[in-house]
Amino acid sequence: MIAVTQGEIAAFLVAIFLVISALFVYFLFNLWAERELKGALSPYTKKPLRRARELHYLTKEKVYQFLFKRYEYHNQIIDLDMAAFCRPTGRIFPNCITFWETIRVDWSFLKKRHPGNWVSWGSLAADQKLLIEDKHGSLEGFQTEKSCPNPSPLAITEPYISAKPGPLYVDLESNIIMGWQVVPDTEVEVLIVQKPLREYRPDINQLDKEERR
Repeated sequence: MIAVTQGEIAAFLVAIFLVISALFVYFLFNLWAERELKGALSPYTKKPLRRARELHYLTKEKVYQFLFKRYEYHNQIIDLDMAAFCRPTGRIFPNCITFWETIRVDWSFLKKRHPGNWVSWGSLAADQKLLIEDKHGSLEGFQTEKSCPNPSPLAITEPYISAKPGPLYVDLESNIIMGWQVVPDTEVEVLIVQKPLREYRPDINQLDKEERR
């Protein structure tokens, strides 16, 4: 009969513990991977998003050209390698590819794009719309015809979900608008921020008052 030392027993128990721990970690990793690798769903259509890098190179080129023409501090060029898009609507969501190559998008994408308390254009009264139009001069390219009457962006329903271009949103405090615009000669859309042409500037307004005296 072979004698078993206490050291061998301890080594055997440690080995069992390590195997069980490895199996447990593997189980947790599979749960995480199953959840993460499925990718995100479009906030609008609830359909799986795809990586924007899969777009045709001509479409990418037109996206870059369109954004270059609209380039401002609040409308910077999108890195399409880090973006996702919704195939049914063509809407591109920037900066949503994680380190693990998974897609992360939810309704917070609006405030991430630009801070504000965003409400649907369709929920505004007629006089509010006139005020916004007056401050901006032009709303060309934005969706002003088919807009959801529900104020909350999350409460959007058909046919407004599928309308092209996509929804227009307004921050009533700043009168900034943000909405989807179709990239010319493509089926894709990008989210564009537009600030009022006439903003209250305390320094300028104070100067005007002093000049009138």
